[in-house]
Amino acid sequence: MATTLIAEIHQAQTRLPFLSRAERGALIMRILRELKTLRQEVLGNVPADRCVWIDRLIASVSSTISEIVTMQDAEFNRVLNEFEKLMATLHNISRPEKPSRTVH
Repeated sequence: MATTLIAEIHQAQTRLPFLSRAERGALIMRILRELKTLRQEVLGNVPADRCVWIDRLIASVSSTISEIVTMQDAEFNRVLNEFEKLMATLHNISRPEKPSRTVH
């Protein structure tokens, strides 16, 4: 699911000047849902005191959605870039690459 969201973020970045506030809000809500899912699925077994960073991020995004969607395009784009990096990192953690097989 994270790879689909990353593609959606890329698409939004290319259409950024044309995105409505509602579209921006829907994208941020999708990011927030994905963060909550990854927190549960990827970090669910990690002690809570080691997950304070993501819990704070989720709380911060939840409480500032209206400010995020009204950001200037360049600022909103930077936020999307950071979410994209975070999603990719969490996706890689949740699905570690399998060791490649060498044919002899």
